[in-house]
Amino acid sequence: MVMSPLEVIAALLGLANVALLWRRSIWNYPFGMAMVALYLEIFWEARLYAEAGLQVFFFAVNIYGWVLWLRNGGAEGPVAVGWMTARERRAWGGAITAISLSLGWLLHSFTNAVLPYVDAAIA
Repeated sequence: MVMSPLEVIAALLGLANVALLWRRSIWNYPFGMAMVALYLEIFWEARLYAEAGLQVFFFAVNIYGWVLWLRNGGAEGPVAVGWMTARERRAWGGAITAISLSLGWLLHSFTNAVLPYVDAAIA
């Protein structure tokens, strides 16, 4: 399958976004926002509405990250990362399953989505 020009541009913006993140550049945010805006259009046209909606979330998270970066002056420092407990993993797994099935049903019932349950599970 051949990518559309819009998909090529979105993918290139995504690569630039990752490269800028790796370099810890604040410019990753505008590239990320442009990328997800294009993917929103791509997914909407493909009738993958949950994926399109996810792009709205990603856009908002980019704004939030940009604001935090500006507030902290781009200060470097450790980022705390930890593992979830087995109980937390089970709780999240159950919640994700319930949300995916519910969103899939909504998409199936009220839209012309192409693959509503798959789209919902991925989103």
